[in-house]
Amino acid sequence: MAHPRGSRSPAGCLGRGRPLTAPVAAGRLVRLLTERFPSTAPSLWTDEDTVEIQVAGGDILATLTTLRDDPDFAFGFLADAAAVDYGVGVRFEVVYHLYSSEHPAWLRIRVPVDRDEPDTPSVTGLWEGAMFHEREMYDMMGIRFSGNHDLRRIFMSPDYRSFPQRKDFLLPDDAADSPAAGVNPLERPETWDLGRLTRPENPS
Repeated sequence: MAHPRGSRSPAGCLGRGRPLTAPVAAGRLVRLLTERFPSTAPSLWTDEDTVEIQVAGGDILATLTTLRDDPDFAFGFLADAAAVDYGVGVRFEVVYHLYSSEHPAWLRIRVPVDRDEPDTPSVTGLWEGAMFHEREMYDMMGIRFSGNHDLRRIFMSPDYRSFPQRKDFLLPDDAADSPAAGVNPLERPETWDLGRLTRPENPS
């Protein structure tokens, strides 16, 4: 079966064993990454328009600072940041997408986050706009970003205790028993006074 994006043949494998199919022009970025950040080489992967690496949480600020400020990289634009839940008992991940006019490929940075202690450094000191991404990841997944001076919910109410996009979040009828923290007791159906629906509005 022909590849939907064309007939280009894979050029070897990197990292996770997927084919290296990116245009030759992305080779400079791959070379720079493996030279400057050799620890990322085992995780490096690329397709037609993206180069991807995994970076440890303790190294993420230094790595992103270099990628932004070093003219060889010049990834000055943080296009997006989002969180991934790989399932109960497995890690979270924070994913950054960076753009540079110096390179033809997008750069994806994957940062593993411990599920039991979901903390990772804030990047708001590098990109102020990351504030909204980090608040969303905190609100939906419960990931805390150390160094973020305004980490609060952005969609849910301030007193809401659940993280609705986690895979261990249960449906609202029993979410209070969920490892994802649950909801306020008033939202639990066993606390509802359904009798009031059958009582007269103005009893004599």
